[in-house]
Amino acid sequence: MPSIKCECGHRICYGDIPCSDEWLMMSDTAFDKHHGQVDVDELYRAMTHVLKCPDCGWLWVYWNGFRNDPQGYRPE
Repeated sequence: MPSIKCECGHRICYGDIPCSDEWLMMSDTAFDKHHGQVDVDELYRAMTHVLKCPDCGWLWVYWNGFRNDPQGYRPE
């Protein structure tokens, strides 16, 4: 099962479907390109995947897909 180790030491597993630690996001301008009848698979592929550590709240954003390292964001 795919996973990453958070800065706090917690291992975030993201292989489950659905995954409670995975969030999907896209910019407002990218969203506006999808209107009317929406192809859910196409919309899913256009989303940026984010993992949220359930222990400490760090966000791990896969800006360039899962084949590249994520960018970590620490909550204040």
